[in-house]
Amino acid sequence: MFEFLNFWADAIWMPVAYFSVHKKHRWWALGLVIGSMILIRLQAEIMVYIGFGNGIMGFMTSNVHTRGIIVSSSYYVLFIIIAHFSPKTEGIVFMAACLSFFFAIFVTTAIVMLL
Repeated sequence: MFEFLNFWADAIWMPVAYFSVHKKHRWWALGLVIGSMILIRLQAEIMVYIGFGNGIMGFMTSNVHTRGIIVSSSYYVLFIIIAHFSPKTEGIVFMAACLSFFFAIFVTTAIVMLL
């Protein structure tokens, strides 16, 4: 039961991101969260598949998926704060911000998963 909850702990961010940003930005925020969830799972599965479920370097003993959730959750908080205080942002600029956050999550989780 705990493993199931740990695996889907980041699903809580979907309604939080959807309802905490302004109405015209909701689908972009939801897309960022869903895309990042898929990304974290793919990275964690690759690490487990190659035999390094706790990271390649072995500095940390926690699971790579748990580390990915922690990193992405911190980025989600930052994203929601920034998105909440920018109500007049145009759609294309907000999309670029979502892509920037997505790649920032990708790079940071890749580094943290190596540890």
